[in-house]
Amino acid sequence: MNLCFFPMHLSGLMGMPRRVFTYPEELGLGDLNMASTAGAFLFAAGVAVICIDMCLSPRRPLATRNPWNAGTLEWLAHPQDEHWGIRSIPLIESRYPIWDQPDFMRKVDEGRYFLPDAEEGRRETIVTSVIDARPLAVIRLGTPAWVPMLTAFALGSVFILTTYHLYGLALIGSVLTLACVVWWLWTGTAEIPEKPSKPIGHGLELPLYISGRSAPGWWAMFITMMADATAFSGLVFGYYFFWTRHETFPPMALADGPGWFWPMVALLAGGVSWLLTLAARSANSRGATGPMALLLTGAMLAALGSGAAGLAGPWLSGLNPETHSYPAIVWTLTIWTVAHAGLAIIMQAYVLARGLAGRMTARHDADIRNVTLFMHFFVLSVVVTYATIGLFPEVS
Repeated sequence: MNLCFFPMHLSGLMGMPRRVFTYPEELGLGDLNMASTAGAFLFAAGVAVICIDMCLSPRRPLATRNPWNAGTLEWLAHPQDEHWGIRSIPLIESRYPIWDQPDFMRKVDEGRYFLPDAEEGRRETIVTSVIDARPLAVIRLGTPAWVPMLTAFALGSVFILTTYHLYGLALIGSVLTLACVVWWLWTGTAEIPEKPSKPIGHGLELPLYISGRSAPGWWAMFITMMADATAFSGLVFGYYFFWTRHETFPPMALADGPGWFWPMVALLAGGVSWLLTLAARSANSRGATGPMALLLTGAMLAALGSGAAGLAGPWLSGLNPETHSYPAIVWTLTIWTVAHAGLAIIMQAYVLARGLAGRMTARHDADIRNVTLFMHFFVLSVVVTYATIGLFPEVS
């Protein structure tokens, strides 16, 4: 694969034109293209071998367990394992436990390690610390359900329908996607267990619920928002890149931009939504469901106001994104931030519903902690966006 594609990168850097029938000899790309062609044939041959092997495999007898006598964990599974995989979660003491730990495979099969049995009939695994794999909690995984597949179909329809400019149907697909995601989260995550903890073997007893920085959900939100922030930083870079490339940016005819009033209102409202969400988390930690509900309602209204004020700036000032790069980048940053305000409202409403339904308590607060983490990133984007489009034209 590298032989096929890497020469193409070099050819592109050397000025290879696109969408042409052939390449003139004077470009000097013949050797690189020949290497890419050879790599393509090798790549195709490899795919063919895999396809042939897949067709022949059902006719062959099952391989024995760990036929190569390897020492790593991927060879622990048995070809005829049941639906639960391995019998118990082993304690790993070296890089090659099958070689280094006596009777390792037998002890795993006999349930001598952690979580050997599922007394409650649930799928469970262990959350550990990052560096030394110290057991922290037992989490319960989702059960077989149709909702993940329905979510995938609904989301896929959005991309397909927008490709063919069927925006009305795409909007319906978006609503269905949102409904499926909420259903999936409501029925499959942050479940309050029937008991606070359970023994997992070797004298250890771990909690059945975990939230905050040790929880997988918190890290999933953090990693997602880091990727989100990376994309957002690219948009902000675009704004200031245009400023460095033009003698007058914003252009004189659009020097006022969206003005400063509406962006500052949007910034203030976004900050209020963030603060109210923090206060709601604090109220929930004290078991004050009523104040939490009022604070989350206020946070939703503030986020709605932030989005409306953000759109009002470029809309009322008549910025047309088709006339110049400046109004285009202003609208792009605004729409990005307003879309995140919409996500904030959905998340706050979800947390409010969980609290009122008794599915979130002072002890079991993973949902509101994850939403609070989202709000930290949201308020950062609000400050950067509206300071950029509202205040920067005043000082540039």
